[in-house]
Amino acid sequence: MSDNVFGDVIYAYTRQNAIDDGTFVDVTKTAKEAGVKWEVAVTRNLYDTYIDPENMPVGQDKDGRLWDLLWMLTCCLKGTIGKCDGNMATYPVIFGNKTVEVWAVVEAQSPTDPTPAINIMLPEDY
Repeated sequence: MSDNVFGDVIYAYTRQNAIDDGTFVDVTKTAKEAGVKWEVAVTRNLYDTYIDPENMPVGQDKDGRLWDLLWMLTCCLKGTIGKCDGNMATYPVIFGNKTVEVWAVVEAQSPTDPTPAINIMLPEDY
């Protein structure tokens, strides 16, 4: 008999599954450089639409856009921009000439690994 009020977990789609199948893009290495201590991933939609779009404006690149996203996350976590509520933070990022509101959600790695990880997404990705 399980101690879990919902019963035994038969299958769980984990964060790592989402990274492996391309639903999330792991950006932990750059996040650590920006001062984030936990693992970080972004949704494929956010990545393809704003970080590495098909028609990148002249003078910009995906590394710079990713840095902006993660640096603003760091600022949000320090309380200088955006807002935090429980396990979710929302903050603005400027991509080119457009300001985009993104959501950062702190979640466990998986049902069996409670280590925190941050997943950043557009509101429609939630």
